[in-house]
Amino acid sequence: MRKKLILFLAMGFLAIGGSASNASWLIDMRQFLASAHPETGCQECHEDIENADLHPNPADVTKKMMDFFDIDECLLCHDEVMEKLNEGLHGAENVKEPETYEDCLRCHHPHYMVGYGGNGETKVGQSDSDTLGTDFSPSPEDEKCLTCHGFFTPEDFSDKEKIFRLCFHCHGSQETEPQVLTGNSVPFVVEKEFRSAPHADVSCLSCHIQAAKFSHQDLKLQDCRECHPPHDEKVTNDAHADVTCQACHLEEILPIKDPKSKDVRWERTSKPGMNSRIHLLASTTGEALCQRCHFSGNSVGAVSMILPAKSVLCMPCHAATFSVGDTTTVFSLIVFLSGLVLTASIWLSGSRNLEKTVNPFSMVKSVKAIFSQKVILILKSLFYDMFLQRGLYKRSARRWTIHSLIFFPFVFRLGWGFVALLASIWLPDVSLFWPMLDKNHFATGFLFDVTGIMIVLGVVLALIRGSSTATENIHGLPRQDRLALILIGGIVLVGFVLEGIRIAMTGYPEHSGYAVVGYGIGKLFSGMTGLTEVFGYVWYAHAVLSGAFIAYLPFSHLKHIIMAPVIMVMHAAADRN
Repeated sequence: MRKKLILFLAMGFLAIGGSASNASWLIDMRQFLASAHPETGCQECHEDIENADLHPNPADVTKKMMDFFDIDECLLCHDEVMEKLNEGLHGAENVKEPETYEDCLRCHHPHYMVGYGGNGETKVGQSDSDTLGTDFSPSPEDEKCLTCHGFFTPEDFSDKEKIFRLCFHCHGSQETEPQVLTGNSVPFVVEKEFRSAPHADVSCLSCHIQAAKFSHQDLKLQDCRECHPPHDEKVTNDAHADVTCQACHLEEILPIKDPKSKDVRWERTSKPGMNSRIHLLASTTGEALCQRCHFSGNSVGAVSMILPAKSVLCMPCHAATFSVGDTTTVFSLIVFLSGLVLTASIWLSGSRNLEKTVNPFSMVKSVKAIFSQKVILILKSLFYDMFLQRGLYKRSARRWTIHSLIFFPFVFRLGWGFVALLASIWLPDVSLFWPMLDKNHFATGFLFDVTGIMIVLGVVLALIRGSSTATENIHGLPRQDRLALILIGGIVLVGFVLEGIRIAMTGYPEHSGYAVVGYGIGKLFSGMTGLTEVFGYVWYAHAVLSGAFIAYLPFSHLKHIIMAPVIMVMHAAADRN
């Protein structure tokens, strides 16, 4: 158990800073006591600290580890090393250039180096710690050092407080000597305001993961998604997948576009020497947050108007939300539902000679069949007759082929979008599903463009077939509905234009070339101005066409999309083929 604990602490240290060349000023005492120097006190190597006027000195945090190294300190105890080097030996190695071995920290960690046996073989540090305890406990002097330099454990809030004190030593807003010395080079944080911020119970090192390393200038921010799952589709889809969390959620920042990756990053608006409010986080409600990027003439390539999220209206083709908030969706669904009610009333009235198939009694019987042994028969019927279109293939292979070019891409897109939507809601921390929401991902862009091409091809072939004088009229199959086909084709074609504008105005993001049609159309807009203003209007044109198709569906010859599954279930329940 102790071995596992020490291994865990060692791994934790590596996360903070575990190499000799990039060491941390936080010391894992257990690992130190298991090293080659368990009885060496801090002051034996850091004797200058005791006489320092200011500790920590802000000037020291920007230094590299080697700036604190003096080989003479090592030679006080290891004078035989230089003798062996002069003889051409160091440990078990033959040395040709002794001067290259005078940098001890190149190979030996300053606090966690292992020892060596008399034969030159490596002797592992005493990690099996029955010896750790009274014999190797920190001295009172070392305990004083460990008040600030002790290993940080994220679970212990007292350790978080220790890190706060250490960081506020230089970054606090009070007039202290360290802050005066750094006043023109670091941002200040008002501690009282920080204590009321959403991350007040999170250590500075949880986000600033390299801040305890030498040099302090080599900083890296933790990915927010390590703690916070990404948003669902409402926010994450499209260009938002390439926007950093901080670009939206921090105060006092300006969203900018990375010229290489085309991602939207951020930079501070507060300057060094000023009190910074960046840690307080920005409000996540209202349009003011969106207007950081969405305004006329913005530099990040965002559409100038604030568009509604993809609603339930978009679900047949896209990962979308279950919302129905925009006017287009509301109006379209009202007409659609009215059409369904009208159609159902006609069916149930028997005026269409369907009383033997569609009536309340047969519908009740079908529902009961779903919960009986007939469910297998029902599922087989839906698979072969609805999904594979078996009946259509038997009657006309040509019509089946044309129909498949439209039908199967819609099924694929619906399945893709539904899985992505549910995953974004229920499994947001599973990164496997994130590419499904990102149109710039190579797989998503390519597959959606291929399916779009298939739909357009199917529509064109269907219109050609319908205009032919030799068009076959097959009993039992619905007549062609040219308006519905034109709406479907228009939706896809406008969608391609919309995709091209998006790619162009966002600077042709990496992998966007896999969306072959959209990327090609985007190249037509290369160098054009005003794309961010045009995008919103094209988006609404796409939405209106989609809404018109949904509203028209119950009144069109394509209402079999709704009716056919019901009839198939009833036939299967009645053992009819």
